[in-house]
Amino acid sequence: MPWSRNTTWRQGSVLAQKDFQAVGWTGVPDTDLAIAISHDCDIANDNLDVEPAVEFIFARILEQRDGNFTNGKNPRTLHIDYKHDGQIVFFELLASKKLILPKNMLENLQPDETYKLNTHSGQILQSWLAARYRRHALPNSLVDRLEAVFEHIEDKGKKNSAGILSFRLSYDPEDELPPEEPYELSISIVYIIDKAEYGEMAVNIASSLKKEFPNLLEKTKDSGTVDLRKCEAVSEMEFTVRDMRDTVEYRLEHLSYRTEPSGPVI
Repeated sequence: MPWSRNTTWRQGSVLAQKDFQAVGWTGVPDTDLAIAISHDCDIANDNLDVEPAVEFIFARILEQRDGNFTNGKNPRTLHIDYKHDGQIVFFELLASKKLILPKNMLENLQPDETYKLNTHSGQILQSWLAARYRRHALPNSLVDRLEAVFEHIEDKGKKNSAGILSFRLSYDPEDELPPEEPYELSISIVYIIDKAEYGEMAVNIASSLKKEFPNLLEKTKDSGTVDLRKCEAVSEMEFTVRDMRDTVEYRLEHLSYRTEPSGPVI
């Protein structure tokens, strides 16, 4: 039947692997299913001249998720929870593995309703999809000065990935600077409040970073200096929308504007 606004397809709906052949997908390696990632309104739109297709992303089922890829921390890889027949399952999504599927190829297919995406996971999926296009590139001169600092943050972040939601940076000025002019930097380590020990974990990371900051900067002293004005642990309940507007999220795959040589991947 023709595409209708009453379609059961929604953002987060699962296309089962058994239906891949019906839509012309064959020989897709390392893939267990596909997830619709177009917005609900775009999927429901029955004007196929305006919205002729649904975008999907391939996913594979994991035995265990990796905290470095949860909560949208990494713009290229996401580990996300679904429910399958009442049990929690983990999917891995790669931002590069997306495909467009014309709606007329979906008309006679139904999503696999044994997989359910809850509201929280749905919000994470939306944020992760958007972050790939809106993440901020740092000035090359700041990246050069903070190379050792970023390595320290990456090490601490990966070891404590379950409890740390994000590292947020605020720096001034936002332009490229010559080596003789310093940047001012503030760092907020935002932690999840699900467990009491996460707060202590974030406080310890902040203390370690403040203590080691001068030694870390010494490794890149020829590139210039950075004045660390603040480094503190902040709970996800205390970190405000205004704070989000005034800071940049430091991601594990964050690049400077430079392409060659590449800046450190955050």
